Amino acid sequence: MGFGRCHPVTIRAGWATVEITPPVGTDMGGYWARPGASVGVHDPLRGSVLLFEADGQRVAVISVDLVGLDAEHADAMRRSIAKEIDTTAASLLLCSTHTHSGPLTLSFRGMGDMPSAYLDSLTPKLIKAARQAALRLEPCQLSTSTAETSLAINRRAKRSGSLRDGRDPATLVPPAAHALDVKTSSGRAVLVHYACHPVVLGGSNQLISAEWPGVAMRHIEASASVDMAMFVNGACGDLNPQWGNADFDTVEKAGVLVGEAVVAKLSSGQPVNGTGLAATYERIDLPLLDPPSSLRTATGASLDALKLAIKKAAFSQDQSLRRVPQARLAWARELLSLADDASKVQPFAVHGIRIGDLRLLGLEGEIFARYQIDLEASQPQVWLCGYTGGCIGYVPTADEYPRGGYEIDDAYKVYPSVLMVAPESEALVVEAMQRALRSLS
Repeated sequence: MGFGRCHPVTIRAGWATVEITPPVGTDMGGYWARPGASVGVHDPLRGSVLLFEADGQRVAVISVDLVGLDAEHADAMRRSIAKEIDTTAASLLLCSTHTHSGPLTLSFRGMGDMPSAYLDSLTPKLIKAARQAALRLEPCQLSTSTAETSLAINRRAKRSGSLRDGRDPATLVPPAAHALDVKTSSGRAVLVHYACHPVVLGGSNQLISAEWPGVAMRHIEASASVDMAMFVNGACGDLNPQWGNADFDTVEKAGVLVGEAVVAKLSSGQPVNGTGLAATYERIDLPLLDPPSSLRTATGASLDALKLAIKKAAFSQDQSLRRVPQARLAWARELLSLADDASKVQPFAVHGIRIGDLRLLGLEGEIFARYQIDLEASQPQVWLCGYTGGCIGYVPTADEYPRGGYEIDDAYKVYPSVLMVAPESEALVVEAMQRALRSLS
């Protein structure tokens, strides 16, 4: 079959993957209550690059099997990679899969030491993969498919309180995985988008793993004659797998569930319409909540108890007994030293690329599913991607704040920011998303 003229404006594609598994003994990201550093590797981690070129412009999706990255590090990586393949940093969508069984690549409090040498090694590896993808650019055929799958559940479904439209929180789950099927005369790549935390394994796991997305991608490669399958997560801030605190057999079950659903729909994909490529990038400021005086008072009162807990756990083999109170103590001290006139905003990036009429929007955080559900209802050819570039923490919709819970009341203490983003952030994020979509049209 010939592929010489496969699109009104010929889009060319190339791809490559590279292993990014960290050394054994590296501290892991994702859970406070992990007993220690990694003790082995269950399955390798990958960095994957899918590059497109048309009319002299290049855009790419880069997926890394990591829990996330700090924005400064992610931005530097994008600039370095872009320079090597003759494009711009804004044209690169750098997405972390958010596996909780990978290395500590995001500066969470209380999870151990950031592996600086490992982090430094990521950019050269991804540059190598991007160069290989550029050398393999060929005219392509593009199609998209949608596959309903049932892995994800809304983990906040049982919380009390109502949402703005009276909707049952249990229904706030995007029901489908999306796939972009890319074919050239030399091979085939598939980009998979689905919203669900990779947390089948709990905090007791100390083996490096790409978790269920890694299983799903390997299943697609083996079952559909695919050279490279790569995963980008969706708006999964409040979405977990239906199985948790489980074992690797269950990880396999979860990954195959998604992988089989995708494979079953690939042959019935619809051609990508539209022409050419585009990219956009904007950084906005989200407002932060002022801490109530009662929080400062309670925090001050807890300092001695936290110090005592750290002292008691000084010789424990379970590092979480020290690290959790150490993290809470570090956050408490930062809160108490926060000046009244300190900046009360959190920088937040909105990334976007267009491939024909398919648009991928990337947001820099743990985005609640409602953002994706509302967007897909009006614009099904837009895929909303979380953990893109950096990760600032949870970004709920405004109506979720009165319902409280871990994502709103506690999780921000793990992230570098001292304060939680405010409910007014939803409107600002939605407005920025709409600006990005207009600029990609």
